[in-house]
Amino acid sequence: MEQAIANKIDELERSYRMPDAEKVKAYLAARPGLVDILLEARPHIELQFGRDAVVQLRFPRDYDGDCEGTLLAMVQSPLDADAQLDRFDRFWDEWFGKASGRRESFPLYIGVEYAEEPVE
Repeated sequence: MEQAIANKIDELERSYRMPDAEKVKAYLAARPGLVDILLEARPHIELQFGRDAVVQLRFPRDYDGDCEGTLLAMVQSPLDADAQLDRFDRFWDEWFGKASGRRESFPLYIGVEYAEEPVE
């Protein structure tokens, strides 16, 4: 793995939770543009969900190691559904709507899910 990408992935690991870290890091190593999008996304997520927002990077349950598969970035939020949607709408309007149209953002899905306690 190129050192610059490895350093960026290390930075991501400090900002995002990765339950299956080795698979996620290997996936990201093959997608340097996606690493940059995730680094760029973090301050926008914090703006809407708070500085301590927990965001988990993971694959959908049916992930089979396919390099073209989707990567999920799920914001863990204790807010009720309406508040989550309001904040996600602002996140979309202020940044992700435009950023998600960039080629390097495919196949990233950023969403919000209820979590009374942040998921480890």
